[in-house]
Amino acid sequence: MFRGGGQRQIVSAIGMATFRIIALATTGLIIFAANRSSVKHQVRQLLTARKCQDCNLSGANLSAVFLEEVNLENANLKNANLWSANLLNANLKQANLAGVYLISSNLAGANLEGSNLDKAFLEDAYLAGTNLKKANLTGAFMKGIFLVNADLEGANLEGANLWMANLEGANLKNANLRNALLLETNLTGANLKGAVMPDGTRHE
Repeated sequence: MFRGGGQRQIVSAIGMATFRIIALATTGLIIFAANRSSVKHQVRQLLTARKCQDCNLSGANLSAVFLEEVNLENANLKNANLWSANLLNANLKQANLAGVYLISSNLAGANLEGSNLDKAFLEDAYLAGTNLKKANLTGAFMKGIFLVNADLEGANLEGANLWMANLEGANLKNANLRNALLLETNLTGANLKGAVMPDGTRHE
């Protein structure tokens, strides 16, 4: 049988634990709201100034937005929605585009050198003449992508889905295509010197 003092201590302890849980949840919500507010602020900056280097646009909705020639070097666009966006000649060098949605987007002539496109969605995207040197495209979904004359030298395309992709005249020198899906892929005139092919062999 608990004495009154013991019962009060238990109630007090439960109350304190509940308070801590509420406090932690509230802090988490405040941080989340602050982050979302920051992203919205930087989206406005991008649309106004046409540049946002090193900024955080993680999860931003930029679907169908006109972003021609914008400067997003080193920007964080992880999981952002850029479906049907126009990024013609944009600078995305060293940008974090992991998990980004670039389906049907126009990235012709864009600079994506050293960018991280891990598990990005690039179905039917247009990347003619795009610079993708040393880009990370591991596990990227690139069905029907247009990469004619694109520069993919040293790029990591391990496990990428390139079904029906057009890589005519593309530079794939020293690229990693291990376990990549090249079903109905157009590689006419592509430079595959030193590239690791889907079966693990190196192209001469």
